[in-house]
Amino acid sequence: MSVYYLQPGDMIEAAKDILNDGSFPSEKELLVSKGTKGVIVNIGYLEENDEKLVFLIRFEGEDDYLGQPIGCWEEDIQSLASEVEN
Repeated sequence: MSVYYLQPGDMIEAAKDILNDGSFPSEKELLVSKGTKGVIVNIGYLEENDEKLVFLIRFEGEDDYLGQPIGCWEEDIQSLASEVEN
């Protein structure tokens, strides 16, 4: 499913477990479990490849508060919207 229509403020969910790739100083390997809801904070492009989208997402934590922003790829997220208007 394409996520190119998504905008900041849209609700999404993790399409798969998101693991720490070394971007966070925590020793914790699992950052977000599949199915965790989140909100898009910003959208940009990878500096080395201006065709690769990066989504800045704040996911719900265990206490239902939004956690720190995490950069995600298109394949990491999916929309919560049931239909997309064209």
